[in-house]
Amino acid sequence: MSEKIIKTICHYANERGHSHFSLEAKDDNLFCTCGYGENANYLQLDPETELNIKATFRRLVGANENDLFHNKRFKISDAEEIIKGRASLIPSSSGEKLLISLSAEHPRILRLSALGLNKTQRNNFKQAINKKSGIIIITAAEENGASSTYYSLLQLAASKRSAYSIEDFPLHKIEGVNTINSSHYESFNQIIEKLMILDSEIIAVDAALKNSDIKALWRAADSGRLVILTLPLASAAASLKLLRQAGINSKDIAEQIILISAQKLFTRPCSRCAQVFDPGKEIKQNILHRWPISKAYWPQKLYRQRGCTYCQKKKTPPKTAVFEIMHFLSDGRLQKGYEPLIKGALDKAGTGLINIEEIATWAESDTKL
Repeated sequence: MSEKIIKTICHYANERGHSHFSLEAKDDNLFCTCGYGENANYLQLDPETELNIKATFRRLVGANENDLFHNKRFKISDAEEIIKGRASLIPSSSGEKLLISLSAEHPRILRLSALGLNKTQRNNFKQAINKKSGIIIITAAEENGASSTYYSLLQLAASKRSAYSIEDFPLHKIEGVNTINSSHYESFNQIIEKLMILDSEIIAVDAALKNSDIKALWRAADSGRLVILTLPLASAAASLKLLRQAGINSKDIAEQIILISAQKLFTRPCSRCAQVFDPGKEIKQNILHRWPISKAYWPQKLYRQRGCTYCQKKKTPPKTAVFEIMHFLSDGRLQKGYEPLIKGALDKAGTGLINIEEIATWAESDTKL
């Protein structure tokens, strides 16, 4: 019941154009407040609901009873949708206040070209999904589009083969794909053992994985199946590091991995008011300091938007994705042709599809492995 109430509150905020809202008890009532000042909207609830909602969020974020928490991720799913975001439970003058920030990302099934892949990257993906066995890894930090790439690639790969998709929060039903909700099973290995008995040609996974789960997927690939999986990591190199920590040796990585694709999303500037500008020395120095190799990719022109009526009216600005793809030789060395994420970002910055200032912010927030 509490999750239904939370969904209702989230829809209430969304319908009024708010992605942030708070829940706080005042005068024996619970108030949901969206927005500020004259633009604020309020929803009044009974005090018993407050306790139920707090308990539900503690469960969703993995907090203990009576614990406060800050900026923790949560997800609520049903047959129709996924609601996700971040939640904080903090002290307030009237007891405790819940602060909710909803995520605007909703996975979509797109053509490969619509994902933001260039021609070479699209060909890499097409060749990869035609393989009979091996592992394709799709990796990105949270809220950077990995699930959209996962669904889009799975739809293509499963067109003529028996495919199963293991998901923590199933959202899309793809024709010909058997979707498995991981929460209905005691363990991930239990699912894999079942699929190894069945006529499964493709095993896809968009779920949280333990080291033992990754090893199970390696065994599935070794048995002649194509495995597609997502990892919540910011780069292909970070994925390699995780695989080694999971106990996968370099020989097995080289033998089984078809490719590792990493991606990052940027807000796309408004094309109606984009203008050429000089970012100055500080922005360039910050980017070069983080990625010295970016000197070779630096664009001749850079753009930013002035801010026009058209772009200011957009509640959810469109996104631009950049990708890096790793292939490996049989001896484990990286194949030629690898281009890092920063090259894709600077290439698109040079055509006005990414604001160079957002790349500078990424440089400051990113950390080396």
